[in-house]
Amino acid sequence: MTCQLQKDGMLEVVSFQEQHNHEFAPSPMKHMLRSNRKITPTQQAFVDDAEKSGVSIKQTIDLLSMQVGGYENLGFLNVDYKNHVNSKRREALKRGDGRAVMDHFRKMQLEDLSYFYSIQLDDDNQILNIFWADSRSIVDYGHFGDVVCFDTTYRTNSYGRPFAPFIGVNYHKQSIVFGAALLYDETIMSFKWLFETFLSAMSGKQPKTIFIDQFAAMANAIEDVFPESNHRLCVWHIYQNAAKRLHHIFNSSNQFRNDFSNCVYDFEDENEWIVAWNDMLKTYDLTDNLWLREMFDVKEKWCMVYGRHMFTADMKSTQRSESMNSVLKKYLKPKHGLLQFFGHYSRVLSDKRSQELQAEFKMRQTTPVLLFDFEMLRHAAKLYTPEIFKMFQDEYVKIVDCTIYKASKSNSITEYRVKYQNKTQEHLVK
Repeated sequence: MTCQLQKDGMLEVVSFQEQHNHEFAPSPMKHMLRSNRKITPTQQAFVDDAEKSGVSIKQTIDLLSMQVGGYENLGFLNVDYKNHVNSKRREALKRGDGRAVMDHFRKMQLEDLSYFYSIQLDDDNQILNIFWADSRSIVDYGHFGDVVCFDTTYRTNSYGRPFAPFIGVNYHKQSIVFGAALLYDETIMSFKWLFETFLSAMSGKQPKTIFIDQFAAMANAIEDVFPESNHRLCVWHIYQNAAKRLHHIFNSSNQFRNDFSNCVYDFEDENEWIVAWNDMLKTYDLTDNLWLREMFDVKEKWCMVYGRHMFTADMKSTQRSESMNSVLKKYLKPKHGLLQFFGHYSRVLSDKRSQELQAEFKMRQTTPVLLFDFEMLRHAAKLYTPEIFKMFQDEYVKIVDCTIYKASKSNSITEYRVKYQNKTQEHLVK
């Protein structure tokens, strides 16, 4: 359409081409037009503070939309927010830290010939993702890498990048670090790069079990890169999410909390668990609850009754990763850059290894206390560390508290029924 200004100040339409026109956007879609989308300076300040504080993109958008009365009043779309956050992260690493990071890792490799690091760059040679592991971490993974906790809930203050440590447990039941990463984002591409890099650093050894938070991109990448591993969701996060999503029942019913906790931790028979789960849904009128339906669909990944056959090194959650994060928070300040972060990370690692050395020394100076003078316990005390011996002894002593009935015998197979004292449930042992 072409208009011409008249002498009286009015506009006159002089030409109109219908085929070049587009339909007007309906009112509910006006905020989606590119011309109407802009993150205001006030929103940018809020977004930057949220990023530094480790608040997720979804949570930040939810908070902003509540302030203005709905998503349609935000003035921007989710993709605009993500583009803003990503540009800020990239801009931060253009200020000289990129070269300093490379120099830092080269220096570490000169001091430790087996030190491993890998940096993924984008098309403009800007840093996207970083992974590193020193020789001690790699050796530790060879010994204790059957079970890994992986978590990205902590963000470095200056850049808002997810910090992703790979955590395990040693034979003193202490947390140990197999390696760590700073990620550009939490997409499946970043996770795949990281897991493939981790696998390369660890000579291709896959963990038997890996614990993660409930995050779709992470789970998809794990299934692609670690097909031999058991993938478990953190039960602590499951319980925390239940407290948030079912807060109206959690806050008003102690019995519901007990029933839900029993479904998470206590059952040993799958059929009995199904019955108890359905009874819980009916009792508390939760049959149509969408979140519980979604959790039921992935029950094999978090419910203990489906994971008892898996080796987990006595771990049930990613809380060992979160413990590492809480220690880092004590060292890090908002003004710290990447090099200071790496320095503090090394300090945390050194502290943890000092604690392990102290446990080794104490183990050599003391003798475990035997509850009974049995040959089996005397032998185990010579083989195991004090922490592992205590676990073994607790299980062994429980045998004394069992009632055993011979049920049947057929050729080479004998069946027994075993019942713990003060428990009604019997276990069939063949």
